[in-house]
Amino acid sequence: MTKLNVLSEKSYIPKAKKNAQEEKNDNSDFDESSFKHGKRLNRLSSHKKRTRKLSSYLKKSRKIDDSFFQRLHSCYDYLLFKDYVGLKKVKLEATHCCRVHLLCPMCAIVRAAKQVQIYEAKFQELKRKLPKLSIYYVVLTIKNGEDLGERYEHLHNSLKRLIARRRDALIAKNGKKSKAYALNSCFANVVAGAYSIEVKRGENSKEWHPHANLLLLTEDVIFESQIKAEWKSVTKDSQIAYCSVKDDDDKTVFVEIFKYALKFSEMEFDDNFLAWEILKGRRLMGSFGEFRGLEIPKNDTGLDLKDEPYLELFYKYQSNLGKYELHKRTSKDPVLSGE
Repeated sequence: MTKLNVLSEKSYIPKAKKNAQEEKNDNSDFDESSFKHGKRLNRLSSHKKRTRKLSSYLKKSRKIDDSFFQRLHSCYDYLLFKDYVGLKKVKLEATHCCRVHLLCPMCAIVRAAKQVQIYEAKFQELKRKLPKLSIYYVVLTIKNGEDLGERYEHLHNSLKRLIARRRDALIAKNGKKSKAYALNSCFANVVAGAYSIEVKRGENSKEWHPHANLLLLTEDVIFESQIKAEWKSVTKDSQIAYCSVKDDDDKTVFVEIFKYALKFSEMEFDDNFLAWEILKGRRLMGSFGEFRGLEIPKNDTGLDLKDEPYLELFYKYQSNLGKYELHKRTSKDPVLSGE
């Protein structure tokens, strides 16, 4: 059991941002390290401020009723963390959330962080079984358009047809000649994959620009030229694609896949609300192959912390300051207290 060393209160007060672009891209939303706890709080404060402003705007413009306003406005009003000082790990333990992740960046980031942890563990499990697996990060786009619903359907249906070629290749390998076409697909030997769909306005056209992010695990080599040609054959009108192999310890590929909902908070308020109205209830994330149904031992998704002493940190959002403030700090020892 780790001995608890209590740090000063200054350790839990976020520092002012030095560089806005650096803050935006450092993935501190996903970092549970005690060394970056302050940066994480800065980012969460920024997300919370966005939710507050959006909810007020939507109520003022009469796009939502009082009940929905309260649901959004009060989301993540408080944060309860457990700081396992000896392990240098700070985990979000409890809060109150609205679960409208396409409108609320706080819900989007917490949801994404859980998915990143789960799929990193799944990758490690598959890597143990198949040491030659490589990670590929793929981006597939289609032409911009004015109708978001139509563009989403085109992208999603094209993506489904592409992924289906993996299943058809497996059937062909078992002797079914009618599926032999799929044996030449870049998905034919993909072991597992996950995807998400993002949307935004095109900078110049101002039309809707949807694209899909994919994580592919395979023992084969996938060439970008092959992906482009196959994507064109599926969509009939688009061949813009990006493909690169990633290092096994590169966490950014998992983050890019699962933080798709957070990208909605980069839109103007009206666009954000319109995109939510059109896309709520539609599939924006999925997995296939060996990722589906893969059970991960509990110890592989995190440390066993039940007997570890910790500091309980209670933060409340202060709207006048636009950030979370530490209100209470309590030392806890599960062994001594019999928790």
